[in-house]
Amino acid sequence: MDPLNPPVSIMLALWAPSPSSRGLSLVEGVDGAHDVIDSIVDGIAGAPSGSGRVGLEQWLTTARPLSRVSAVLPSPAGGTGTWGIIPDIEEGVVLEGAPGRVLLVPEDSGTSVTWRAEPMARPLPPLDAAHARRQVHAATEEAIEALVELDLARERPEMADALNDLLTAVVDPRLVPPWLSHRDRELLERSLRLAGMCELALDDDGAATTALQAQQRAGVLRPLLAVARHGAAAATEWWAR
Repeated sequence: MDPLNPPVSIMLALWAPSPSSRGLSLVEGVDGAHDVIDSIVDGIAGAPSGSGRVGLEQWLTTARPLSRVSAVLPSPAGGTGTWGIIPDIEEGVVLEGAPGRVLLVPEDSGTSVTWRAEPMARPLPPLDAAHARRQVHAATEEAIEALVELDLARERPEMADALNDLLTAVVDPRLVPPWLSHRDRELLERSLRLAGMCELALDDDGAATTALQAQQRAGVLRPLLAVARHGAAAATEWWAR
């Protein structure tokens, strides 16, 4: 995950709580409108009959008032944040509102994104941002120590530069809604930095000369990546007051 380019589920979770054309444009980016595939879409005003598909803005309008919103970023390394109730996905957004409890899962559709709406039988347990902050802080220190010990950048100075850039990267303030607290924004940035560091090291096959080294690297970094993904999701958790 890139702190300068958060996952689309993070963006939707941040902006969904309050209607905002600016927020929707940030979620959709420059590539055009997103849509939602939903089995109950025929009941949504403006949806073509029998299409099973409606624009994201229309779907959100029908889903309001929302009582809870949160991104979910399951990680196979530890199942952090899944509790056995989230399917095998890379990312999604849980919303509780007029349609009940729904998981929106993004799928690439050409240059845009189609969200698949899936009902959830059980509620998502609270993600606990305070606990996530402590975990992400400890995991970041552990990741830095691990990267130094593994010496991944010894013969790859460009990788060292990329890791240093990640340590100071910040989320573009234009992407963050004004109602997000300073503490949650800080948690989001730290989580995205940690995730970026872990993903960079895990994806860089050239830094591991043997299968054993690659396995050792994964054993250290994948659990830390799981902590980072959970922290980023926890930073987006919103409850109606």
